[in-house]
Amino acid sequence: MKYYFFTILLIWNSLYSQSFYEKQIQLRNEKPIYVYTGLNSISYYYSIQHLGASYAFDTKNEIGANFIFSKYSSDDRRTNLPSSNTLFLFNENYAFKQNSMKIFYNYYIFNSPFFVNATIGSLPEVSQTYSAFIIPTFSDNFSEFNINVRRKSTAYFSPGLGIKLILENGLFFTIAGGPMFIYDNQIRSNSYSYLASNSDSQNIAANLFINPLLDSKKKELFGFSKKNTEAYIDFSAGISF
Repeated sequence: MKYYFFTILLIWNSLYSQSFYEKQIQLRNEKPIYVYTGLNSISYYYSIQHLGASYAFDTKNEIGANFIFSKYSSDDRRTNLPSSNTLFLFNENYAFKQNSMKIFYNYYIFNSPFFVNATIGSLPEVSQTYSAFIIPTFSDNFSEFNINVRRKSTAYFSPGLGIKLILENGLFFTIAGGPMFIYDNQIRSNSYSYLASNSDSQNIAANLFINPLLDSKKKELFGFSKKNTEAYIDFSAGISF
C-alpha cells in the first residue's frame, strides 16, 4: 500500500511541478522587464544594498545590471590610560572608496525557474589604516605608529546558479550566487613609527608595548583578501512588467 502512496505522490508532484514551471515560463514571457533591490553579499568584503534591472528577451535568456552601494567607511577610536602619566590612543579606519556594479546573463534550464549565471563585475578600492599614539600626560612629546594597507579597485568573473520565482501580480524574488575569480588582486602597504619622547625609558616602553600590537595588526590587515577567489550571494525582490 505504501508503494502506491509514494507512486501517487511522485506523479502528483511531477504534474504540479510541470504546471508550476509552465506558469513561470508564461510570466517570464508576459512580463520580461524586472526592476528590483536587495542585498549583495561578498565573503570577506561586505553585505550591502544593490539596485538592478534586467530584461528577459525570451523565456530562457535574460541580461541585466546591478548598481551596488559599496562606498562607505567606518572608524573605531579607543583611548586607554594604562598608567597615571601615559595616554594611549588607537584609531582603526576601514573604507571602501567607490560604489561598484556588475552585469550578468542568466540562462533558464529545463524550462524551470532555475538558471545558470555568468557575471562580470567590479570591486572597489579598499583601504585599512591602523594608528596608535602614545602621549605622556605631563609632556608635549608623543610617539606615533601607523600602518596602511590598500587594495586597488579590480574586476572579477563569476559563474553561478540561481532561482527566480514570479507571482501573478508581477512581484518576484531571486536568489543567486557562485564563486568569484578576481583579476589582479594586488595589496600595497606602508608603515612608519615616530618616537618623539626625550625619555629613553619611555621610548623603550613604547616599543615593548606597541611592537607586538603592530605585528598582530599587520597579520590582520595583510590577511585582507589576498585570495584570488571569493564567493557571493544575492537576495533580490522587485516587480516585473
